Amino acid sequence: MININKIEGIFPILYTFFNKNNSIDFKLMEDQIKLIFDQHCHGIAALGLATEVNKLSFKEKIKIIELLSDHTPAKKPKAITIQSKNYNEYIKLIEISKSNNIDWLILQPMIKKNTTDKDCYNFFKKIIPTTSGTLTGIQNAKEYIGVGLTTNQITKLYERFNNFRAIKGEASSYLMQKELMELPKDLTVFNGRGGQEIVDNLIIGCKGIVPCLDGADKFVKIFQLFKQKKLINAKNEYRNMLPNIVFIMQSIDSLVCYGKRVCAFRMGVKNVYDRKPFLKPTDFGIKKSKNIAKSLGYF
Repeated sequence: MININKIEGIFPILYTFFNKNNSIDFKLMEDQIKLIFDQHCHGIAALGLATEVNKLSFKEKIKIIELLSDHTPAKKPKAITIQSKNYNEYIKLIEISKSNNIDWLILQPMIKKNTTDKDCYNFFKKIIPTTSGTLTGIQNAKEYIGVGLTTNQITKLYERFNNFRAIKGEASSYLMQKELMELPKDLTVFNGRGGQEIVDNLIIGCKGIVPCLDGADKFVKIFQLFKQKKLINAKNEYRNMLPNIVFIMQSIDSLVCYGKRVCAFRMGVKNVYDRKPFLKPTDFGIKKSKNIAKSLGYF
């Protein structure tokens, strides 16, 4: 199992780029992986909400896991979010991730009608033993998914399973701070939310964030400045990022629609194709995406 101390910093999650015929553009997926590490990111993630995992087939998920394994530099940590509406598929995704040397499994709950927080806890209690030998975390994203775990439930899982040592939150800094005060001190906590409040998240004790590639290079710089104790500089860099963050992080649909386009334009990609269901971009939104990409600079 990977040393938990190596799980810190900026772990961008892959967007899924599609071809005009609705298939995945694996060349652009490979390009993303290369660019993530060209920007000196600390790790990489895939198959989360930003990857549009709910629109992917089982075979496509496997292909992305294999792509991540094949193209990530040897010493860089790789994280995969495990999500499926089918229990057997869920277990197979864990097995395939482990066989492809994925370093960090991020488990999402299986959501059904009327799923409760207690259902999530019981589900994770059943699932985590299948992840033995691999660092395992939970995406505790009540704001986006609708259900999540209490700090007491997280602590119980931490005490029961020695490979459950990480949480990926999706909450504001003041809520994260409250949770961090109640969780075991050596539990590694990341936040997502597209890098919102990154500096405050680091101040309260988060080890890193999971943004997307569109602003990854800027987040790396902010993280480095924070580690160098240059807090004012880190905050100034964050202010420069705010127009992009505010624009794309109105919702998950907005992130997938416009965050992906900002990323594409920074990569020099002219055409972005969407897979249904999707938020249809407006002419103004596309123009703004291009302007933000220009202001951030091209990769």
